[in-house]
Amino acid sequence: MQLNIHNYVSYNGIDLLKKGHLLVGVLAAFAPAIVMSALILTETTPFYIKHVSSFYCMLGMLAAVLHPLYFVNRDYSSKAISLINNSKQNRKNYVMANVVIALYVSLLYVVLGIGLLLVTKQLGVPGELEVSFLLGFSANFFLLVLTYFLFGYLLFLYGIRSGAIYLILTVMLLFIPNILSNILYSTNNSFLSGLIENFPGYFYPALVGSNPLSLLQYSIGCVILLVLFLLVFNKSKKIEM
Repeated sequence: MQLNIHNYVSYNGIDLLKKGHLLVGVLAAFAPAIVMSALILTETTPFYIKHVSSFYCMLGMLAAVLHPLYFVNRDYSSKAISLINNSKQNRKNYVMANVVIALYVSLLYVVLGIGLLLVTKQLGVPGELEVSFLLGFSANFFLLVLTYFLFGYLLFLYGIRSGAIYLILTVMLLFIPNILSNILYSTNNSFLSGLIENFPGYFYPALVGSNPLSLLQYSIGCVILLVLFLLVFNKSKKIEM
């Protein structure tokens, strides 16, 4: 039997809603942003609309990456993946189906994030919401979610346990950017600064909700995304039946 991509995506999308995982992720994304908005509106802090966006992305990007990985983890840990790995076409369809889920999840978080920013702007949070910023925010979020999802997926394919993968992704998204940021602002070495600024492990988490990336950064991000996709795709095709 051939895996139907549409049915797989629909079934798991409903499952994500029923089990409450999506709701928990969205609440985790909204909570810091709402707190920041409240602080700004009560004039207890001199921050702006882009700070609200950054706080939304802080946990939102992690949740959006973990949602599609949940299904990969479920299928591998329950050994259900053995039913899918019975043909090369099914293995291809499985990869594509999970990429589609990651796209849908990132789209949802982008729409909710933009909605949050528009509402907080109407409530009086200062700062400009330029079209270029909103487009950059959307592109950044899509690229980040797909990149880190494929990286996590690749780790699954190499047999790394889910707990370790989730820990690695959490460290990469929440802690490593801060470490690199401290190095960046404390060094006078232009080569090292340029290296950090154009390293996806820094510019994705650090700039996802605050600024559009540079053309070089988008180019690097797209190349790495393509490489990760090909690695996942090729590794999946070579799995023995």
